[in-house]
Amino acid sequence: MAAQLQTAVTERPLLAAAGALGLIFATIAYQDYRHYVSLGPHGLPPTFWGWYTQLKMTRMSRKDVTVPAPYNIDTVAGPHDKENFLPQDAARALKWRPGNKAPQIPNFVAPQRQTSDIASDEMKQAMYTYLDTLVASHGAVLQTQKSVLEGPVPAVGIKGFASLSDAEKPVVYRSTRGEIIHIHPPDGSTHLIMSLADQKSVIQTGWGRRHRLSGGGRLPWGYTFAYAPRNEMEFEVWKTLVGSAVEFCLANMGTNADGK
Repeated sequence: MAAQLQTAVTERPLLAAAGALGLIFATIAYQDYRHYVSLGPHGLPPTFWGWYTQLKMTRMSRKDVTVPAPYNIDTVAGPHDKENFLPQDAARALKWRPGNKAPQIPNFVAPQRQTSDIASDEMKQAMYTYLDTLVASHGAVLQTQKSVLEGPVPAVGIKGFASLSDAEKPVVYRSTRGEIIHIHPPDGSTHLIMSLADQKSVIQTGWGRRHRLSGGGRLPWGYTFAYAPRNEMEFEVWKTLVGSAVEFCLANMGTNADGK
């Protein structure tokens, strides 16, 4: 057998080289696929076709997700994108995320997850509870729901968005079908839609980054990935982030917490 293999390589070196490269590629692809599946449920199926679909999305994705503002804001900004909804006073303004080091984020277009600095089960439960409390305080405008983007995970959306007329649907929420926040149970990270001014602050201070599809046509520029809180201090920061997303939503809907 070894002699036959050696003869084949000698007589057909190009074919042998192509076969070896094909085997290497298949091995790398399989390992990448297994890593994709290991990240848990999300908007694409945990199958080869799900993995291949996100691979094709690379063509419309961006790599500058940690650049604070890689755009001309006068060109891309919506009605309230230049406004800050995060606290701006010295005592409450965002400070650098402790450690000055981002968690590990695999390079998939989808799902976007972190594989280090994962939130504890207790922290994730506190996050879910806070979303419920937040929605209860804005019940005329918001609703709790299962994510329409990433499957059965806790989310917040605009109440009755599907029944609104096109004129009543803010452009920034159309691609997410009215969804403004959702939490990823495997790691405790969060996707939320923020004003561009707030998102810039989040990226500059190390609390998150954009999605690779943000600004690429499928998702709005303000679609933001917030890192999972690791302790009570970071949980308080997380609450200000989701609070700013809610205030941004209210501004875009032209209403207040009471829906007036």
